[in-house]
This record gives sequence, structure tokens and C-alpha cells, in this order.
Amino acid sequence: MASAGRRAKRKFTAQQKLEIVIAGIKGEKSVQDVCREHEITASQYYQWRDKLLEGGKAALSGAGERQTEKELKKKIRDLERTLGKKTHELELAGELLRDWE
Repeated sequence: MASAGRRAKRKFTAQQKLEIVIAGIKGEKSVQDVCREHEITASQYYQWRDKLLEGGKAALSGAGERQTEKELKKKIRDLERTLGKKTHELELAGELLRDWE
């Protein structure tokens, strides 16, 4: 049983979240009023807004932009892997030098 003053966590559908965020973006009501009306925190509202904007950005980016991003992520992974190998090689070389002296 939940204690007095503690509410069960509410679940919002994606459509509800979208409508709440749009209500805040439109500016007819303040974000604070929208949050109060839907019993959510401002930080929750801004998390949903940021996810919506990021998703919209991804949806609006052209295929070339998405491909470039994928290529950059792959290059970063490859460079990180190479750096890890080289670091390991240097550690082994350092151990061999210490053992040789």
C-alpha cells in the first residue's frame, strides 16, 4: 500500500507525451502550468521535449547526413580499437624492457 502523499507512478503513452510537449511549445500556457495540469515535473517535461526534438532532427536529416554519422561512428569505433591495441602493445613492450634490464 502506498503511503499518504505518495502517488503511484503514472504511465503516459507516446501520444500523451507528444500532446503535453506540444502544449508547452505552443506557449498558450506556461510550461509550469502544463506540468501542473498533467501532474509531471518540469524536468520530466524537458526530457520529453528534448527527446522529441532529437527524434525530429534525426527524422528530418537527409540520408546523406545519416550515412555520414554512421560512417563517423564506425571510424571512431575503429580508432578506439586501434588505440586499445597500441596501448596494450606499449604496456607489453614496457614490461619486456623492465624484465630485460
